[in-house]
Amino acid sequence: MSKENRLKFSTEVEVSDVYNTLTKNYIEIITDYFELQRIWLNNAYVTFKDLDKYFILMSLVSKTFDSYGEYFIKYNFEQFYNVSEYELKKFNIVNVAKELSISKETARRKILELEKIGIIKKNKKAVVINRDAYNLQKPTTSIHLISKFLSHLSKLMKASNIINQEISSLDFELLIKNNYTHCWNYFLKFQIEMLTGFKKKFFKDYETVQIWAIIVYNQNLSLTKKFKSKSKLPDKVKDTYLEEILSLTGTLGLNAMTIADLTGIPRPTVIRKLNFLIKNKFIEKNNAGLYTLCNSKKLKEVDSFRLENVNKISAMSCKLFNAARILDKNL
Repeated sequence: MSKENRLKFSTEVEVSDVYNTLTKNYIEIITDYFELQRIWLNNAYVTFKDLDKYFILMSLVSKTFDSYGEYFIKYNFEQFYNVSEYELKKFNIVNVAKELSISKETARRKILELEKIGIIKKNKKAVVINRDAYNLQKPTTSIHLISKFLSHLSKLMKASNIINQEISSLDFELLIKNNYTHCWNYFLKFQIEMLTGFKKKFFKDYETVQIWAIIVYNQNLSLTKKFKSKSKLPDKVKDTYLEEILSLTGTLGLNAMTIADLTGIPRPTVIRKLNFLIKNKFIEKNNAGLYTLCNSKKLKEVDSFRLENVNKISAMSCKLFNAARILDKNL
């Protein structure tokens, strides 16, 4: 990043700045965010075919990143992934279970399964992650997508005179990769808190969250297409988003096979989770066999939680904006 580009971060960005920008430009920016979430969740599921295991591992990695920060240790992307083993901060199964809203028995069983496949190894002195034992994916695509999202935000913030100059997606990618264990921890903490919140409050397990989210993603694409044809967007779309998405007409929805293909989750599991979502009035199935969101009290409760999460998205994004101002002078 050039000296000229760094000047745009000479003043700290406030969470309220990011929140107001997201609110004002919700439809324009939210599709970038949904695409990031879709890809990250899909890659997470593919890793173990079990999101509980993946979230347990990410929780342990995040706690390890915390311990690095306590000792002022920072690894860039290549340094981190060039090490075949790295020591985990000591963990407490009860705390992991509580953080991820799973039972102690489930947490203990999943950790044992991670041990059996060689991901986690215990010895007398330490617990380590063995990356060579399994093809743990580098989050290259997710870093690209969050950088695209942040760059888009910066363009909108520049238009509102919050920052002096927009920052490119490439510059954000370099920032995150050069300060990987610091910056990616912001993202991991956000994902764990936000997705566990959806699971705990509404959907019971991460796979159901993922299936419901892909239905939302599909209808959001239709809504975005609808608004692109309009010269002026409705006021406060963030607040009326559910109303707008439920007012869509035409051919909408996804069938079970398409959902299975898009998520990587086996079709029988997808159907079982879809039946749970229908029973609890989060979605409905139309005469064409396509699944869509339904207008219900339950869905309105989920929408209220979505509004709360705009604050979490803003806080995570703000940390990365300010990291660009502080952390790296040699991008």
